[in-house]
Amino acid sequence: MISSEVVTQTWQRMCQTPVHQTPELVEQMKNEQPVAMSYLLSLEELPFNEYERELIFYIGMVVWQIMKQSDQQLYKVTRKKMERAEDANIEHLEQLVSGTEGELIEAAQRLVGTHPEPEVLRYVVEAIMEEDEEEPGFRDENKGLAFIHLKILLDAFVGSLADRPRLVA
Repeated sequence: MISSEVVTQTWQRMCQTPVHQTPELVEQMKNEQPVAMSYLLSLEELPFNEYERELIFYIGMVVWQIMKQSDQQLYKVTRKKMERAEDANIEHLEQLVSGTEGELIEAAQRLVGTHPEPEVLRYVVEAIMEEDEEEPGFRDENKGLAFIHLKILLDAFVGSLADRPRLVA
């Protein structure tokens, strides 16, 4: 399980990444996690505005960087693992999309308590719910949808973790 310290350090490191290094990170993700990258880019078909799509993409990149810090090896997310994560979250999606912000927070708190990577999921919730006077953030009606799609991504990453290969001496 990834600690809250690792989550916070990785989040801060990503926030401090200079803009000119962003294309390198995007390219790295494209090479290391092409299915996850494709999933994030496929969300253009949903009712998010441009800012929300960019925010989901950014949060997804941070989640990827956090998951790389796991004690386990993060292997490539396969289409099958992504589909499994989507299928497992369909019921949550239906509940969250139609719920109020209070119901979203309550459901998210329940999920955080039972998730295999609770600190990473907590980061996702905080990033979605964050209110900033300078940035518009997510519209209320899209917070549940953003949460479930980022949870699907996180679940696919969790499903792609395995013990690191042992080095033979």
